[in-house]
Amino acid sequence: MIRGRWSKKQTYEKVLYVISIICSISIIIFGCTQILGVWKTGANVLGPLVYVSLLVQSIETWKKNKKLAIACSCVSIFLLVFSIFEFVIR
Repeated sequence: MIRGRWSKKQTYEKVLYVISIICSISIIIFGCTQILGVWKTGANVLGPLVYVSLLVQSIETWKKNKKLAIACSCVSIFLLVFSIFEFVIR
């Protein structure tokens, strides 16, 4: 059943899905290392990953609600640029 749905998806949807999974796994790993104190600067990487994940989700919702997707995309791009800028300054 899952295979049938996967084959019906377009290529960009598959790419977005894989990127979303990679970001989610990375967020969990970096969050755990930050909480456990293994990697003190993990929050510097965690922020941009969250915003990339938000951007991917906004692209995925484009077909359902374009106004919400545009607003979410603008916010996520602003936050992503701000977090990268903040990372460069530190």
